[in-house]
Amino acid sequence: MKTLSCREAGFDCDYVVRGETEEDIFKNGGEHAMKDHGMKEEDLTPEFKEKLRGLIKDQ
Repeated sequence: MKTLSCREAGFDCDYVVRGETEEDIFKNGGEHAMKDHGMKEEDLTPEFKEKLRGLIKDQ
């Protein structure tokens, strides 16, 4: 299981994204970011994902 904390990603939010793979994290996290943080699909750039990749933890 992998996790990514929204707060560690720079958002004022206690949501934790969970998934089996990085792909799951980006899919689930992207949905959360668009729904709850007003981000758009075009905001989820490869550079943004690369920044987040370093924050993903193995549980």
